[in-house]
Amino acid sequence: MTIWIALPAAAVVVSMFYYIAATLAAIRFAKRTTSPLSPLPKVPPRVAVLKPLHGSSNSLAGNLVSFLEIAYPRVDYYFGVESYEDGAAEIPVALRQRYQYANLTLIVGEEPNCSNRKIAKLVKMADRAEKAEVFVLSDADVSVERDYLNPIVGELVSDEKIGIVTCAYRARPGGSFASRLEALYVNTDFLPQILLAEMIEPMHYALGATIAIKRKVLEAAGGFRAVKNMLADDFYLGNFTNTQGYEIKLSDSLVTLTCEEKSFAEFWHHQLRWARTYRTVRPISIATILMHGPFWALMLVVASRGSAAAFATLTLVVAARLAMSAAIVGRVLKMPGMLSELWMVPLKDLIMTGVWFASLLSNKVMWAGRQFKVIRGGVMREVKG
Repeated sequence: MTIWIALPAAAVVVSMFYYIAATLAAIRFAKRTTSPLSPLPKVPPRVAVLKPLHGSSNSLAGNLVSFLEIAYPRVDYYFGVESYEDGAAEIPVALRQRYQYANLTLIVGEEPNCSNRKIAKLVKMADRAEKAEVFVLSDADVSVERDYLNPIVGELVSDEKIGIVTCAYRARPGGSFASRLEALYVNTDFLPQILLAEMIEPMHYALGATIAIKRKVLEAAGGFRAVKNMLADDFYLGNFTNTQGYEIKLSDSLVTLTCEEKSFAEFWHHQLRWARTYRTVRPISIATILMHGPFWALMLVVASRGSAAAFATLTLVVAARLAMSAAIVGRVLKMPGMLSELWMVPLKDLIMTGVWFASLLSNKVMWAGRQFKVIRGGVMREVKG
């Protein structure tokens, strides 16, 4: 057996084991979501919800409304924009009239000398939230249910050792082909990898869809300023918290992300940024190429010159991949409407293999229309000109 057959054959075996293990991890997580919620204390901690914004989108108003309708007794809302010229600034201003009972504050401006513009806004917002005992931050493309804060805060305060509670997420497409690819990536790649990793090792990072952190823990980790120049700010915020001796808990709750990529190029650049981010913060993530089952099964077909056994292996791999995806989308995410999209999963997998190879060619990423170079330690510096 030549290496050209042995390598793809071994990778196919690894992929099949991954599909089985990830499915088991997802089913385990689904069972957790039915367990009793951690109760809130008699006097719940005061929470500051921090939402850094940049640019408007079709779903932004609906996403922000879902937060303003949270049923939690002691919550303040802070929305941050770079300037009033940002189209996103109009939405919190308009919602202030509709939700007059909400403690809503729009923060305009950014902390200077921050490569990460999201963190530049978070620094300003956190400085204004002087009464907050808990900070909850999430990205602008996230929407939540009315009881969102109760279980998360309950989990956070249930144990002094817990410093951060973070949420995994499901994704809904905005309608375009690119947004459908993005949603499939989140639901059938990113989520199962997170659930599998959480099953086999303690979490050392947080996820940007939701990070609930105690004020004293944030201060011990150096505050938001500690990650002001980091590309993977959510990863390092969790990592710095971990090094202070606090645990990170993956919540039993899920939040929902809306994908609104309009073109394939937008999807490609987004995935390329993620891939280069992973490679920077966790070099071992390079090994995920061994889990690209459809790619390796195709390579096996080519290496064996189209043998019947290789075609049978390809069929088996694709069937296993689709079965895993269906279990996660249907049972864990409870998104039956997405099941009809699963035929695109093998195609998306091959595209993601291309992203993986492209990610090795450079350390430059595009983010919000700006180009950065990622240097040692996860620090990013803007590349101008």
